[in-house]
Amino acid sequence: MRRGWPVSGPLASVIVPVYNVEPYLAQCVASLRGQTCPDLEIILVDDGSTDGSGLLCDGFAREDPRIRVIHQPNAGVSAARNAGLEAASGSYVCFVDGDDWAEETMAAEAVAAMEAGGWDLCAWGMNIVEEGAEPVYAGRWREELFRFAGPAARRRFLCRWVLPCRVGWSVYCRAFRREIIDRHGLRFDTACALFEDLDFLVRYIFYCRNLYYLPRPLYAYRQHSASAMHTSTLERQLAGMLHMVRRQEEGLRGSGFSEPFYLYGGMALVALLWSFTAREPAAEALARAVRSLEGSGDWDYLTAQARLADRAELRRWCGRRLGDQAGGLFRYVLTGAPADYCRALAAQERFTALRARKNRLFHRRRGEE
Repeated sequence: MRRGWPVSGPLASVIVPVYNVEPYLAQCVASLRGQTCPDLEIILVDDGSTDGSGLLCDGFAREDPRIRVIHQPNAGVSAARNAGLEAASGSYVCFVDGDDWAEETMAAEAVAAMEAGGWDLCAWGMNIVEEGAEPVYAGRWREELFRFAGPAARRRFLCRWVLPCRVGWSVYCRAFRREIIDRHGLRFDTACALFEDLDFLVRYIFYCRNLYYLPRPLYAYRQHSASAMHTSTLERQLAGMLHMVRRQEEGLRGSGFSEPFYLYGGMALVALLWSFTAREPAAEALARAVRSLEGSGDWDYLTAQARLADRAELRRWCGRRLGDQAGGLFRYVLTGAPADYCRALAAQERFTALRARKNRLFHRRRGEE
């Protein structure tokens, strides 16, 4: 039984933005054609590809009536996903990138969970696949259930689970209810050059009642040198994140969802800073990151947020370790003193190492039973 509202058409729609992914597209589409979900439509959006991707899409559509193809001039991944949303007719929507692939039970497991539990959002883990290396699982090891009684619960979930990447930022390890997307006119922001998926996810969560997490790798994320995140520098990513945060505040101001907004901005920037600190000492990484932001058009916005930041509020909503990292970043922005951030980061690294050790022991014991 489909819950809550009348539905016609396929139960699940899978939207695939396609741009110059000819070497990978056949594997992606094959993984979708092999889905065990009985009611499925596959929407391939050719975003002005200049290789043979568009012709491949048309060939797949001739072979399988479940596949629909949209051709459009190149406008970016956000515009491609939006075109897919306009065409989608399923009760549930999933996104798969054209150079990745899905496990055969991805759609069926997500739909079954959402139908049975009335969940508004379903998430799952993924395998990170790099050529010549063993896949690496990125995700939770246990089932997670979240229910949001109001804006405060959503704010806490955002600060403690989404932004620190504990349940991920992407839209491609998610199943969404199309009714929620359509009712609130949710679309991807075409002005976001990076992190458009996080922006969409945050705005969707604003209208969510709950989330269910499947602790399995139902998605395969391919890492290669031509992907968008690999062709952008860390400095560009950080500036893109700050700009997205500013645009989101403009859209959500007054909602109570992310206010005070420095909670969201601080955590989003801190999560990206982990990529900087993985390569160089914390103080040097912090200095390099902030220098890159000083030249952006959003520097005045960042300093204004830093002046508003309150340590007690950061700890209350983000937790002590994460909140202190955000507070340390804001302090450095205002004073150039890195000690608070470095101290909080060291505490986080100790905690992460201990938790990883416990997880390894737990799963080793489970495997021996």
